[in-house]
Amino acid sequence: MKQKLLHYIIVTLLHCTIVAIPLLVACSTDDDVNEIFIGNRFKITGLTYNGQKTVKDVKEFYEVNDTYWIAFSQSTVTGVLQSGMKIEGTWNADGSSREMSINLTSPKNADGSSDICSKVFSILKNATSYSGDKNVLRIKRDNSSYIELSSEVKK
Repeated sequence: MKQKLLHYIIVTLLHCTIVAIPLLVACSTDDDVNEIFIGNRFKITGLTYNGQKTVKDVKEFYEVNDTYWIAFSQSTVTGVLQSGMKIEGTWNADGSSREMSINLTSPKNADGSSDICSKVFSILKNATSYSGDKNVLRIKRDNSSYIELSSEVKK
């Protein structure tokens, strides 16, 4: 009786192992970059620049209609930083390393723009990584300078 029970336990454990190994191998910690970025339009909801949070300034973003947003398509990024200042360019992100780069082709610079706009522009232009998901996203220049974004479209 004990041998049958032991045999049953061993066979069950082997079956579980055979089933579990492919499932564990198939699991991935990689982000689905397409799900996070493509088709989402994000509003800028936070800014930390050189370790300093600028909460008050972020609230001022929304005093002007349809400003401070960023949208991603398959390979392009578009948006508006402040009234009349459109950004355009290309982007790339790696779901494994969470590294990111943005090559802004328009405008060429943000000189003469507001302080907040120039900081956001600098972070986007020098982006190195991202974190978050399709609802809340953080684009980082480094650990002390990043913008926080919130999706306008909840999927």
